[in-house]
Amino acid sequence: MREASLRGAARALGRPVVSVAAAFRRVEAALAVDLAFAAGPGLTLTFEARRIGPDLQRLADLAAALAGGAEDERRRAAVRPLSLLSLRHFLDTLDAGSIRTAARRIGVGQPQLTRQLARLEEKLGTRLIERGAGGCRPTPAGDRAAVLIADLLAGWSALTGTAARDFRRRIATLRLGSVVPLGHESRIARMLADLVAAWRRPARPGHLMLKSATAEELISELKAGRLDLVLIDMAAAGAGLDGIEIGRSRLAVVGPAGFRDRCGDPVEALSREPVAVPSARSGLRRAVKDLFEAAGVRGDQTPANFTEIDSIPVIVNLVREHGYLSVLPQLSVDGVIDGIDAVALPAAFDLPICLAWAKGRDLASLAAEIVRDIGS
Repeated sequence: MREASLRGAARALGRPVVSVAAAFRRVEAALAVDLAFAAGPGLTLTFEARRIGPDLQRLADLAAALAGGAEDERRRAAVRPLSLLSLRHFLDTLDAGSIRTAARRIGVGQPQLTRQLARLEEKLGTRLIERGAGGCRPTPAGDRAAVLIADLLAGWSALTGTAARDFRRRIATLRLGSVVPLGHESRIARMLADLVAAWRRPARPGHLMLKSATAEELISELKAGRLDLVLIDMAAAGAGLDGIEIGRSRLAVVGPAGFRDRCGDPVEALSREPVAVPSARSGLRRAVKDLFEAAGVRGDQTPANFTEIDSIPVIVNLVREHGYLSVLPQLSVDGVIDGIDAVALPAAFDLPICLAWAKGRDLASLAAEIVRDIGS
């Protein structure tokens, strides 16, 4: 996290990148939270990572002290990984005063516990327990290690205890992603409002978490398991998902006041005047590509007169105040926003609205229930 880079951390530790990446993923899994996301060649820490960063640093310092207090990262990395279970069993053994008694309490064989303690001593490079006929007791090094281990396990338990509570809440939460609605009058905005209102009925178990992003970002999070369902403005099948179409939205070429009277051929107008459209990460941008390809124009490249902007308010202001054209859902602009004219496109270019989920997940019945909730 300090390096904000897996490669940087691997260099500092003298470990393979794949090992550092795997360890980082294990920590995220244990904490049930994302700590970072890729940003170019490095990582950007999440807000939650920044919040718990001091707690993680304290645990790292305790682990370093347990490993001999080495300040050099490479010397710390030379210590073989320590199992939290073996550390807990070490404390259990000291508490029992006997390896035999501790093994019986823990529910493992005495030889197995003996080997586990021996490996722990080997990894730390010091003798931790003196064994005798009357049982066992800690060495001076074992006494020091016990204090550090107790503090380390308590700190980790506090972090993962919070994670467990968060996880229990997450499994009772429907994590729904949606493309950003294109205005309060849009079909998607109305669907989401209906769903949120219906979700609060007493018979409904669990919580609803709603997140908005571009279609491409939602699909990526869906496939990574961070979302359960997504409402996207594109066909689910083409994205490698399972899903159902729950509606369609009529598209229109929009321009400044007076555009309707002088429009003529809307595709021809889009080819010669400045145009503001969302980026290729959105389903709407794909609809624009289909529109051009239907007119015999190659849609695999962004025309020179196009500006890609993933912000509908900015696009609307460019249309209204600077003479740009765009392609937007007709319900979002026609008669809703002053200073804008809309020319409806044929039904063949309607924008599909789909509820989708990752292949292999049995969410069809839940999807059907949501469709009923939004009145489609």
